[in-house]
Amino acid sequence: MNMNMNRLPVPTWNHLGVNFAPDKAALPQVPANGWGTAAATAAVPAGIRTNGPETEIFETFTESGMGVAADAFLAANANVKEHLAVGEGAAIETPAVFEVKLDEAHPCALSCLTIDAAKGSSLTVVQVLRGDAEDGVAASLVRINAAEGAHVKLVQVQLLGNNASRWGAVAIRQAAGSRVEQVRIELGGKVSVCGTRTLQDHNKSEYDLDAVYFGRDNDVLDYNDVSVQIGKDTLCEMHTAGVLTGNADKILRGTVDFRRGAKRGVGHESEDVLMFSPTARNRTAPLILCGEEEVEGQHAASVGRLDEGKLYYLRSRGLSESQARRLMVDARFAPAIEKIPLEELRTEVRETVARRLDDEQLDG
Repeated sequence: MNMNMNRLPVPTWNHLGVNFAPDKAALPQVPANGWGTAAATAAVPAGIRTNGPETEIFETFTESGMGVAADAFLAANANVKEHLAVGEGAAIETPAVFEVKLDEAHPCALSCLTIDAAKGSSLTVVQVLRGDAEDGVAASLVRINAAEGAHVKLVQVQLLGNNASRWGAVAIRQAAGSRVEQVRIELGGKVSVCGTRTLQDHNKSEYDLDAVYFGRDNDVLDYNDVSVQIGKDTLCEMHTAGVLTGNADKILRGTVDFRRGAKRGVGHESEDVLMFSPTARNRTAPLILCGEEEVEGQHAASVGRLDEGKLYYLRSRGLSESQARRLMVDARFAPAIEKIPLEELRTEVRETVARRLDDEQLDG
């Protein structure tokens, strides 16, 4: 079911193939016997209310970057549901951690998570996906309501094997003076599809996205990130780094949408892609829409192979080619990885990247 997921807000030439996600990225059909149960665990610190009734705002919430139809599918079919709420002024220092593992007994996990951060509150939520069930499915819908002055940090780490597929939708609504940080790390899965949309319709809200991805073999990677800025003095920073090997096929759409009223709004987006294979395919579609005059919007993209001069320099200093490549990739991934609040998880991510790089070199 494609549902025109990850749709570019304003379409470009059809022959470029970036207006929406390809059929290979389509959501899976519901199995005849349903999704079954999920192997999911949660560690929620004191001060965060869980599993209470969702507030009314989520009934008519803004859409995610994957689109309304995909959101409805994920919400209707979720076999894991969580609702987090933080009271006014509460500062929760310990992260709430949600983990899902795909295995033979639990090959499917569709989660729906709502986060309601009251005025002046702060919290961090970490989602981790692991496992490699044959034809495994991991899909999630996260909805974040950040009230005035609230600070929400969402860290998503995907460490699936090459037999599973992953879809991740995030919808955010931000009130005045709120700040939402998102860290998205996509290191596995034969299909990796994600879409975030944040609505900054109040003054002085801030959104920050740091994302990394690693595509190999015949992986399909499709991402769509949208910031809609309407309030005055809003800020959006979206930065992505990726590695592509084998025959991986990746599309990234990044949109900063300045609508009327977004005076003095600032939006920056960038992507840095390393290509380790001549047969990998990269498509990047940065988009800046301006409905207001007094704004600052910038986008940049860097796509290419590792600089041979830098490789030679590092090898002349005693590093092997493998170590040199690992160092240069780690430098690009570091801004996102360093934002993971759990030391053991940071280490696991770095080790996964290193292992995938070593596998890529063995594959030639």
